[in-house]
Amino acid sequence: MTSSNFTRRDLLKATAAGAVVSTLGACGTMGGAKGRVVVVGGGWGGATAAKYLRLWSDGAIDVTLVEPNRSFVSCPISNLVLGGSRKIEELTIGYDGLRRHGVNVVHDTVTAIDADKKQVRLAAGGMLPFDRAVVSPGIEFMYEQVKGMNAAATETIPHAW
Repeated sequence: MTSSNFTRRDLLKATAAGAVVSTLGACGTMGGAKGRVVVVGGGWGGATAAKYLRLWSDGAIDVTLVEPNRSFVSCPISNLVLGGSRKIEELTIGYDGLRRHGVNVVHDTVTAIDADKKQVRLAAGGMLPFDRAVVSPGIEFMYEQVKGMNAAATETIPHAW
């Protein structure tokens, strides 16, 4: 594959593959016990990592994705909504597909990650133990940095990257 043919999808696959190789190596040394991976964030990076960690481990790793939202809206494709060729509902995806691949999906917010104890603390009060954690929290918009932009404006004009 030449660099001119390298796409974002290829980058995501390569990134997920690197995470899988790293995690599988570490989880495979646990004396036959099933490995546990907690993925923080259900956007492009987190959902891709969770899916492929689960698929490529052939069930040897329990994967839990923690994401507060019930669905994901594909921001890079939102230009299609602006152009009128798609509706925002067509770019909104739930997490049932990940569940079908065996990923445990928890709709909550992570408030802390204790690397020493290997636990993720949830806003609802629970703790998730892990052998490895993938942290992919996405981005937060700083509306005040763009003159005339605010959260309400995104209701009328969705952003796109």
